[in-house]
Amino acid sequence: MLEIADKITGICREPRCFEAILQRLFTDYGLTMNFEQYVLVGSTVRSYLAWLKDTGRVNALFENNMLLWQRI
Repeated sequence: MLEIADKITGICREPRCFEAILQRLFTDYGLTMNFEQYVLVGSTVRSYLAWLKDTGRVNALFENNMLLWQRI
């Protein structure tokens, strides 16, 4: 669990949207995207992002009307 959290915070060194974070995770872990994986893994990643925000490791910001995540 902590390995994934660290991976996500590393991806968020620069502000990134959810889709870019998810794409990077799929690529780095050699996963194949399909609708079922998008929904399942996407839900899990959203939960990680919420937890990381609650624990002060990432910040959510809006830029050009897009929600971005960035490591603090």
